[in-house]
Amino acid sequence: MFSTIMTGHIDDVVQTSAKGLSIKGQITEKDAPIPCRVRLYEKLSGRLLMEKVTDDLGNYEFDHLTNTRYFLIAHHPELKFNAVIQDNVVPK
Repeated sequence: MFSTIMTGHIDDVVQTSAKGLSIKGQITEKDAPIPCRVRLYEKLSGRLLMEKVTDDLGNYEFDHLTNTRYFLIAHHPELKFNAVIQDNVVPK
């Protein structure tokens, strides 16, 4: 299953004066970083807020966020597996 092969993890939420609240992480497949598309949604409304393509090492960052709940979806670049979802992400 894609969810056990490709994993995403979110590092600590960082607040800086230039970026505001941000969520960043890395997408991997079998412990190897992969570039892919990651979408950020507002949890309450389900509204798509931003979409990013990771760098070559699978890293992504969403910044200028408000203090609310989000969920992220990462899509496999070759559509081999189902998407990975990270739910209830809350900036600190």
